[in-house]
Amino acid sequence: MEPAVSEGVITYDISYPRPIEDQWMEKLMPTEMEMQFKNNNINTELTFGLGMIKIGYITNTEDKQLHQMLKFMRKRNVSHRNIKEVDALLSQVPNHKIELLPDTKTIAGFLCHKAKVKVESPVDPYIYDLWYTKEIKIKEPNWFTQFKSIPGVLMEYRLEKFNVIMHFTAIDVENSEIKDIEFKVPKKYKEISVDAMEKNFEELKDI
Repeated sequence: MEPAVSEGVITYDISYPRPIEDQWMEKLMPTEMEMQFKNNNINTELTFGLGMIKIGYITNTEDKQLHQMLKFMRKRNVSHRNIKEVDALLSQVPNHKIELLPDTKTIAGFLCHKAKVKVESPVDPYIYDLWYTKEIKIKEPNWFTQFKSIPGVLMEYRLEKFNVIMHFTAIDVENSEIKDIEFKVPKKYKEISVDAMEKNFEELKDI
């Protein structure tokens, strides 16, 4: 059977399993994320602080280039990473031990498979159940993440940023036409080096 969807938008709900100490920070954290996909292209954007900060990435999962975008107030920057530079970035992420399991369940109308994830987080190691589907057609959708061994599109998973755990759950998959321009970095974005982008992210922690 052909996978059901090869073009469209996945909407994720974001919740926070570990209480956020800082109430100000809690108000700024996103509650939703959208991921657009088409022809093995992915475009994802997270909005923090009521639109003040936007972190996005665009990738074609075949050509293995990652375009990382950061909009902060009026500054719009992009850095381009090849597969080696992506691996360097991933080496800074806590180790994820992933075990694929036979269990299944349905999320947003899609049959999903289970994986057990052990995260060796420096603050507080944790284990959780991740769910992914093979019914959305994107080749190697996780190549640029710590979930690259997962053979499908993530439908429920966790990411840790700035010592905050974000729990993503797909709530809707819209089978719709996406314009090709959505997978091009907008012209307003200024190219900066990978190191400069790292520095920008470090600075965000101190806001």
